[in-house]
Parts: sequence; structure tokens; C-alpha cells
Amino acid sequence: MIKLKQQGLGGKFMFTKTKKILFGFLAFFAVLLIAGCQSSPSQSSKTNKSSQTDKSPQTIKAPQDLTKDQQGTWKWTDQQMTIQKVFLASNIKKLAAVLMLDDFDKVKMTMTIKDKTVELKYHFDYRELYEDQAFATGENKANYESYLKNKTAEFKNYIPNLKHTKITLDEPNYAYDYSLTGEIDTQKHTITFPETPTFLSRIVMGTTYNSLVPITYTYTVEGNQLTLYAEGNDEQSHFRVIRLRFNYVGDKH
Repeated sequence: MIKLKQQGLGGKFMFTKTKKILFGFLAFFAVLLIAGCQSSPSQSSKTNKSSQTDKSPQTIKAPQDLTKDQQGTWKWTDQQMTIQKVFLASNIKKLAAVLMLDDFDKVKMTMTIKDKTVELKYHFDYRELYEDQAFATGENKANYESYLKNKTAEFKNYIPNLKHTKITLDEPNYAYDYSLTGEIDTQKHTITFPETPTFLSRIVMGTTYNSLVPITYTYTVEGNQLTLYAEGNDEQSHFRVIRLRFNYVGDKH
């Protein structure tokens, strides 16, 4: 009876992973199809200006001076689209990338702007992500707990390298809180952070694989959506582009 129950649990586990793989591959194909259709901020701005001339006088132009007109909190959106591009630019195994995509759907990352200060913060439960990674690398399910502990130990060793980023680790629950403060320049339309925003230690939201270097994003605002954009060459001289999109939620946190 116990054996049958274990087999049932194993079947449910495999079904869940198979479903994640199918949906993950579909998502990857989608981003590959539309990746070439996205324009740079300058191109988007030109298109936006052209469309605005055709609109009625009652249309309100999207504000650009965030420190004056868009103080408050912005919430990260398009999580899977962003993470897909980060994974595609890395050497992560495809199966692991596909499985880990939806592990970011529950992440509530916010960017709060007050005067010229920008605070980026989020809470991340990383247990499922490392379980998906273990599964993709062929790790036996019986070894998942030790795999999680080893990965957590690696993360703990990485944290002291950060000079500006604040990470509060909740080791028993495999979670952590993240906070990074930057600065906005409304004249240049840029937001600069002294270190590159990152999930764990290797999922870097920049143009290189190094989370310890500063990064400057160009920002654009269209309606209630703000887009951070950066481009450049990575350590292997490969050209990379990163976009982070946020929706305005006012003064809520």
C-alpha cells in the first residue's frame, strides 16, 4: 500500500514537471519569435511621438520627469519575458531554464522613487527554483534537501561580496529579502545602481555576468509603464540587451 502511494506521488511529481517543461518551451519559442520585433527606446520614442500627433488634443502625454510627476512605487511586470532573455544569454541548461521560468511569477519586485533616490526590492522564495534545477541536472529526488543546503551555502558565501546590496537570508524557509538603492537622473533619463540587480548570485539583470559592477539603465515612460533598458557587450564580447518593465501603482508598497 505504501509502495503504491509512493508511486502515485512520484507520478504526480513527474506530471507537474512535464507540464512545466511543455509550457516553458512554448514560452521560449514565443520570446524568440518576438525578440526581433522589439525596438530600442529611441525607436519606440519616435513611434510614440508619431502616434501622439494623430491623437485628439485631450490625450495626456506620458510624463518623463519621474522625480516630479511619478513619485511613488512601480511594480515589476513581464517577469517571464525578462527572465527568458537572461537565460537565453547565459550558459544555463535549456531544461533547467524552461523549468525555472514560472518560479518568478510570484516575485513582487518593486521600485520606489522618492526625490532622486530609487529603491529596488523584492522577496524571493527560492526552494522551488533549486528543486527545478536539481531535477534538470538529473539529481535524485532523495538528494534534493542536501542539494538545497549546498546551494544555500554557496549563496551565503556570495552575500558578503556585495557592498551596496542588502540581503536578509531566511535560511530555514529558503527565502530572502533584497534591497538595492540607486539614483535617478531626470535630465539624462537614466537610473543608476552601484551594483547590478540580481536574483540569487547568477541571474544577473544586466549586460554582463558580474553582479558587483554598477549599471546605468535608460528609462522611458509611456502611460503608466516604465521601461528600464541597457545594452552592451558581456565578458565574451557578445552583445546583450536587458529590459525591465514596471507598472505604476502610486504610493502603495
